[in-house]
Amino acid sequence: MKILHVGEYVNGGVATYLRTLLNGLQKYNDIKNYLLISEYKSQKNWDNITKKVFYYKYKRSIFNVFSAIKQIHEVIEKVNPDIIHVHSTWAGLFVRLPYLFRKRKAKIIYQSHGWAFLMDTSNYKKNIYALVERILSISTDKIINISNYEQNQAIKYGLNKNKMVMIYNGVEDKVNKSNLKLNWDKNKINLLFVGRLDRQKGLDLFLDVYNKMELDNIHLYVIGTSVLDNSLPQNTEYVTYLGWVDNKDIDVYYQACDVVIMPSRWEGFGLVAIEAMKNSKPAIVSNRGALPELIKNNKNGYIFDMDNLDSLVSILSKLDKSKLKLLGINARKIFLENFLADKFVDNIYYLYKYGEIND
Repeated sequence: MKILHVGEYVNGGVATYLRTLLNGLQKYNDIKNYLLISEYKSQKNWDNITKKVFYYKYKRSIFNVFSAIKQIHEVIEKVNPDIIHVHSTWAGLFVRLPYLFRKRKAKIIYQSHGWAFLMDTSNYKKNIYALVERILSISTDKIINISNYEQNQAIKYGLNKNKMVMIYNGVEDKVNKSNLKLNWDKNKINLLFVGRLDRQKGLDLFLDVYNKMELDNIHLYVIGTSVLDNSLPQNTEYVTYLGWVDNKDIDVYYQACDVVIMPSRWEGFGLVAIEAMKNSKPAIVSNRGALPELIKNNKNGYIFDMDNLDSLVSILSKLDKSKLKLLGINARKIFLENFLADKFVDNIYYLYKYGEIND
């Protein structure tokens, strides 16, 4: 089977997802993977885990949509895949829109990696996004949801439940080799944020609370930049901005911290929480999206109420290193039971092969 994976800006969580999937699928001799992504804002160096990588010229703008569609469908014709696995909302539009009007040879599997109609926006926009997804689902064979929350909400917004499956993301249980040494103050509680510096991830909301508290025993380290702007805010006494770091070094940062913070306004899954658990670290998360599926209060982390930020103040003011270490041990156990890459990859393979997952 020839599988063509199509994405838009493939970085951050989507890039991690694809690397895990492509690497895991190498054990199946009947799978040949191809990758097609935007050359702008996408990670490179995929050649060792896929047969061929194609790049299309595109920057996010409504004026560039038809050019992207043309370039993508030229590659589809060239590769002639058995299955097109589409990743993210815009790529889903580029691939599926033409097939509303013409026949296709390949089966199409689509996953949004977070539904646009679940973003923190107006009900009018949510309904428009849901309508577009319902229309595009006509030219879709299967839709992968990355959490029960995502799947239940998709059904609520009118998508065809018979086309949907839920497959949790998985992470390889290995630590990347790195020579990086971090000299973080071990007497302080070191918080770690990993993600884009945009509205969805909620760092601005967290900082509004955190900066006002001026807790001398806590320091926040921030990994990430905006998708559209690489500039970083100024470091402060309580916050250090690191920008994006090399993927081979990321586990060093997880291991150096005491707890990961995920104050997302919406979150389809929450891969950062899984990477934290892999490294025996708990997470502090908002009560939005799928995060409460991954983190259980006082078991492998803490959950705060986005509508009552005093709950976040309470958690931060009571953080204790020894308690965090115990939560981290539990987090590691939960990771091993539920979020190993092999289980995730095998489910995707069965979906490719048989049109269903292997429960």
